Amino acid sequence: MGDEDQEKMVGETEESAPLVAEKRIVSSDDLIEELVRNRSWKYTGLVMSLMIVWLGGPTTLYLTSFAGIDPKETNTWVCKSEKCLNLTTANSSILEVFPCKMIEIVDGKEELVLEAADIEWKLNHTSFSAEFDLYCDVGSRKAQKTLLSSIYFAGALTGLIIGGYLLDKIGRKKSAIIGIVIGGGALLAGIFCHSYFLLLAMRYFIGLGNYLTSTAMYILTVELVTAKPRNLLNGWTGLMWALGYPIAAAVGYFVTDWNYMFLAALIVFLLSTIQVFVCIESPRFYLMNNDVAAAKAAFQALADLSNFDMELEKVEISDESKAKELEQSTKQQLIDLIKYPALRLETAMLMMLWTFVAMFYYGFNFGWEALAPDMYLGYVMGGVGEIIAYALTIPLIAWLGRRRAMAVMFVGAALSYLLAIPDVPILGEYSMENIMCLLGIVFVSGTFSGVYMWTTEIAPTSHVGLVFCLSSGSARIGSFIGPYIFNNLYPKTHKAVPLGLLAVIAVVCVLGSFLLVETGDKTMALTPQDIEERRKGYKHQI
Repeated sequence: MGDEDQEKMVGETEESAPLVAEKRIVSSDDLIEELVRNRSWKYTGLVMSLMIVWLGGPTTLYLTSFAGIDPKETNTWVCKSEKCLNLTTANSSILEVFPCKMIEIVDGKEELVLEAADIEWKLNHTSFSAEFDLYCDVGSRKAQKTLLSSIYFAGALTGLIIGGYLLDKIGRKKSAIIGIVIGGGALLAGIFCHSYFLLLAMRYFIGLGNYLTSTAMYILTVELVTAKPRNLLNGWTGLMWALGYPIAAAVGYFVTDWNYMFLAALIVFLLSTIQVFVCIESPRFYLMNNDVAAAKAAFQALADLSNFDMELEKVEISDESKAKELEQSTKQQLIDLIKYPALRLETAMLMMLWTFVAMFYYGFNFGWEALAPDMYLGYVMGGVGEIIAYALTIPLIAWLGRRRAMAVMFVGAALSYLLAIPDVPILGEYSMENIMCLLGIVFVSGTFSGVYMWTTEIAPTSHVGLVFCLSSGSARIGSFIGPYIFNNLYPKTHKAVPLGLLAVIAVVCVLGSFLLVETGDKTMALTPQDIEERRKGYKHQI
């Protein structure tokens, strides 16, 4: 090679060097920070719209409370079978007796004299509880009705197990769309349902679809904002959920046919999830799957909403090198749970907190028929209580941090349970028990909202789908048990038994909260190694 050629190559190298020097090396958190700092109303609107999926949640979740309302002793009924007609002909006063009180012993077991096939209720609202004969506390009838509420959480658990794979494999958006199809299809089937077992299957798939969609959108939303506004966004999420309560109560009150309540719930569900089909996938998801081009395209789409030039062609995302070291498979994620002590400990603590928070929360909200003089008012007041909870939770978390705020709310829940035990009348039909239960839902809702946000911040982005679904999946155990505590155990024992037990569990949750780390002042961890480094320098301070 001649001197002239060597000089030419050196010249070309020197000319290209400034271009290399201009390239910024930034993390995905830095890019999200730039987008958030730009304060674009379009970007803000996109992020806030994703959480509207939670607005339809209460309508689908508590549908059985309204569609299956129990006949009361004040309701009238008439005969529709020959057996019933023969009985009433012989003794017309039978028509004035509540059917649940007419019991006979057959082979040593209690049996109803008149069942659903024998009578027809004159109700303002039709009810699957009357149609399927689930309203009398004879045999397994009441437990069968409670199962229709609790089976929702078995479906939710399945959705979360599936989500643990799908969220980290195909993405947040596609997972949510799959959930919409499954949940919407099950609600549609409710219009034509006249079978207990079909209704049981529908409730299962409604839970599966709804939890897959809401979990996917929550994770996506959290990944599009930074730590500081995340608390406010979490409050917005809670507000959407709380505003769903009056919608659920309105569906139950104004729609008089229980099958058409499923149609109304379907409409609410679809209207609250339209934005899922046009949203932008999380750039973090693409980075964790080593697709830098797709991640930059997603960042560019988000920047275009703000008319903001991020000059991505001059950016090197530092997370890329970490992502290349990861093997993103469910098997490897489970191996990492064993391999990394901090990840294992924090996941276990989150799973415990989720289980008990769900037990508290859904025990209340499936028990308003027993806990409040008027069920519809109970759900509306439950929604008001949750709005108050989020109004208090946002500044409390901002002031005390995630860990201390959670501990304070668990203490409040424990005190509410204990103070609900004494029989003290207060106003008309309301007692100390009713008031403290309404106050209790404020604290419980606060912990429910807080643990959602805390989980997405504690878990590394590489494992957030798995950790979130393990945690929320564990909560389905509590969700399943909660309605039984308030609907079945509560009426059969002294109320001090379930309420005292729940108070003790709330204190255990206080201790569990202090084993977790504070995350409000830190960026989101990307890998299990980041979790280990974060915990090494962490000191547990009260």
